[in-house]
Amino acid sequence: MSADPVWSVRPLRAADVDGAVELLIRTSAADIRHLLRTDLSVTLQDAFGGALVAEGDGRLVGAAKVSDDPVFPGTATALVAVDPAERGRGIGTALADRLIGAWDRAGGGTVSSMLRDDLPRGRAFAERYGFGVVHHSVGFRFDLAGHEVELEQRARSALERAGVRVRLATPVAEERTIAECLERCGQGLPLPVDARPDPGVWLTRLPSDSVFLLAEPPPPEEGPAAGAAAVTGAVRPVGMTILLPRTDANSWHVAFTGTDPDHRGRGVATAVKAASLLYACRAGVESVTTHNDESNEHIIRVNASLGMVPDVGYWTLTRRSGSGQGEAPGRG
Repeated sequence: MSADPVWSVRPLRAADVDGAVELLIRTSAADIRHLLRTDLSVTLQDAFGGALVAEGDGRLVGAAKVSDDPVFPGTATALVAVDPAERGRGIGTALADRLIGAWDRAGGGTVSSMLRDDLPRGRAFAERYGFGVVHHSVGFRFDLAGHEVELEQRARSALERAGVRVRLATPVAEERTIAECLERCGQGLPLPVDARPDPGVWLTRLPSDSVFLLAEPPPPEEGPAAGAAAVTGAVRPVGMTILLPRTDANSWHVAFTGTDPDHRGRGVATAVKAASLLYACRAGVESVTTHNDESNEHIIRVNASLGMVPDVGYWTLTRRSGSGQGEAPGRG
């Protein structure tokens, strides 16, 4: 019997970033390659050196990172991933021991990890290191092919009931409008960690091809828009949806849907989300996914009413510095 291939842990190098991203993306319920690439590139300049890889036979077999979360100041995010063919050999344990230990010695604060909810072994692994589940976001999906007529009818009906029109916003020209609308619409929504978010920073971390749809009341002389988009007007948005095209499939992800608190309960969220599904369908997209905190019963009912079906979600786990770790049930 031949011996197992030798592997070793070392700091991330610039040439490793793409490979590390493809390993770490396995832990995520959404395509966050753009964020992982940014975070790993930042760790290369970080004195803490918060990214490691495991290498064996000249290839990457594992990756781990801890990096500051600029959206929630004072917190950080962590991920550990091992090539499925190499699991059970202690690679994940070696990565986590070294990285989490260094984080604690450096006096790091709260760390969060968002892990897809169909990976129970991954959750158990995180819990060994003192992480605990604080939120669960459930997933939904809509396969768009062949549904344009149905989606158009739903969007039209939802727009009429809510008394709004939905239009495509231009990020560069309407940066302030989008940021102000996001901040209003995010008020009171469940958050993944106990920290005040910075909506402006979150917007800067979105992919450049993100799609912003704004729900607005029609001008006094007009009725509700008949279609899923209308020409911009000098009115204040009362709701929004943000769509992110994925890089690994012809699929888009709804990163945010919200309504101004003064306009909630009027069907605005349903209208703007219905319009987003129709917009994606007309753009030739095959499917749309979304995640919502399981406590947000209203938006979950909206998803179901629009014909979305359950899909993979994610757990948010958090850990405070020095939380320690329990007995390991197995090797990662």
